[in-house]
Amino acid sequence: MKILVVGASGMLAKPVVKKLEEKGFQVRLFSRTIDQSMYSKDYEMVQGDLFHRENLEKALDGCDAIHINLSKTDEGKAVKAIVDTAKHKNIKIISYISGASVSEENRWFQMIDQKFQAEETIINSGISYMIFRPSWFFELLPLMVRDGKAMMIGKQPNPSHWIAADDYAQMVARAYQKTEAKNKIFYVYGPEQHVMKDLLTKYCAEIHPEIKKVSSIPIGMMKLIAFLSRNKELKMVTSLFAYFEKVEEPTADKAKEANNLLGNPQTTFDKWLKLKNNKI
Repeated sequence: MKILVVGASGMLAKPVVKKLEEKGFQVRLFSRTIDQSMYSKDYEMVQGDLFHRENLEKALDGCDAIHINLSKTDEGKAVKAIVDTAKHKNIKIISYISGASVSEENRWFQMIDQKFQAEETIINSGISYMIFRPSWFFELLPLMVRDGKAMMIGKQPNPSHWIAADDYAQMVARAYQKTEAKNKIFYVYGPEQHVMKDLLTKYCAEIHPEIKKVSSIPIGMMKLIAFLSRNKELKMVTSLFAYFEKVEEPTADKAKEANNLLGNPQTTFDKWLKLKNNKI
């Protein structure tokens, strides 16, 4: 089976590509911008815009499945474009990374609404699907450290089952090996619950010992800074953190089906931190 990975330049695409190849699948990468250096080997790549049908058709030629890895505000439209093209290309399976809190009741938040629309498009496509709803990833922690400072937006008091990207990728690859994984939504949770500030503090103590304090910037202040600076990315990130202060992660029993069928994620934060430290 040849699998097209859409959004191949994204942080969560690389481990999925690696695990799929380890399981014996052929992989082709598709992205608007692809940096070959982010991968340890040369993969078949197609560079293009997924809103240009000719680019998508070229990328899908000869493929059997699509793994969609996107993080855009127009994600609903992007997935529709992919599905519409896939219907004419004999695609057998579509897998998609969504989010743990994606649901009808949370569609008031734009990013969740986009992911909900994307899920519905895939489910109603007539093509077999596998949808993954992961919790927070450990790999997001380094993004909160910049210019010698560790900062998070808001207090983020809600605990979550943080997960390692490699564990998530392993579950995606295993799902492609199992016919019983088709047409299911999988909640992907790590083995432990953590509060964001605790993890960021431990991360800094191990990786950035020069940083002695994790700062928590009030959401209202960040919204004002984003407004005055007209920084769209900062506005989006601030809105995301504000959302997660209001919405809690679904209960742990949601992840039972994924764990039973695809294997329990084994990477604790301490284990991930040790692996991270050894790579530096």
